[in-house]
Amino acid sequence: MTKSASTEPREPGRDPAAEPGQDGRQGPGDGWGAAPPYSLASVDNALRLIRALDEHGELRVYEAAELLGVARSTAHRLLSTLAFRGFAEQHDSSHVYRPGPALAEAGLRAISRLDLRQVARPHLRALSEETEETVHLVVLEGNGARFVDGVESTRPLRVGLRVGMVLPAHATAAGKAILAALPPGQVHDLYPRGVQTLTGRTLRTLEDIERHLSGVRRAGHAVNHRESAEDVAAVGVVIHNPARTPVAALAVAAPAERLQPARIPLIAIRMHRTSHAITDAMTVPH
Repeated sequence: MTKSASTEPREPGRDPAAEPGQDGRQGPGDGWGAAPPYSLASVDNALRLIRALDEHGELRVYEAAELLGVARSTAHRLLSTLAFRGFAEQHDSSHVYRPGPALAEAGLRAISRLDLRQVARPHLRALSEETEETVHLVVLEGNGARFVDGVESTRPLRVGLRVGMVLPAHATAAGKAILAALPPGQVHDLYPRGVQTLTGRTLRTLEDIERHLSGVRRAGHAVNHRESAEDVAAVGVVIHNPARTPVAALAVAAPAERLQPARIPLIAIRMHRTSHAITDAMTVPH
């Protein structure tokens, strides 16, 4: 039922910030193998520094220069950029850099998602069996909805799994459920560059989104009717952690012609029950 978005291959290009002779090849001992032919040297070097910071806990400018095979001035510029973006920290006026908050937060998010999937998995399976439809676990990524786990319906006509995909949050039921649980000002800040549409029914402006989310808050659940794909409909319910912070959402998805309005209230009740069960399970050691 669902279609994966295709990605056009990008034209191989040269990074204008790269110095002559920096072709993005890994040095001895990197353990990453040969660089792809389309790699951008400065991006590749920055990623290698992030990995080195994560593995060693600190990095000096001369060590970064030796690792990358570049001049110390180039290494310093790369480390300074990582510090500006929060991936590194420079203590005092020394030339020692350590992992920054952005690197730590990325690791914590990965761990929390893994824990959330482990906690939610049996509940996703039970909800799918109860509704006989495909169920997804979704988290918010910027203004996107990332599908991190799911259980596919066994019915012959069904919505396929979207695990691993990221779609505009306002075009999905689960994404809208999470957005509706956020303060309106925070939602506004998530859309600095406008709104992406997927079908003729997708919400088209920030004003449309904010108005729609008001209705989601009143209803207690969100509905996506042909907004992410022409033949798909879904219901979304937010999941809170024990501190009442919205951390994810459930989505029950079905072919649009089968998920009629009369079915939605009963499905939403079952989803709320599942959401509360997942929240309760987060307080139990695993």
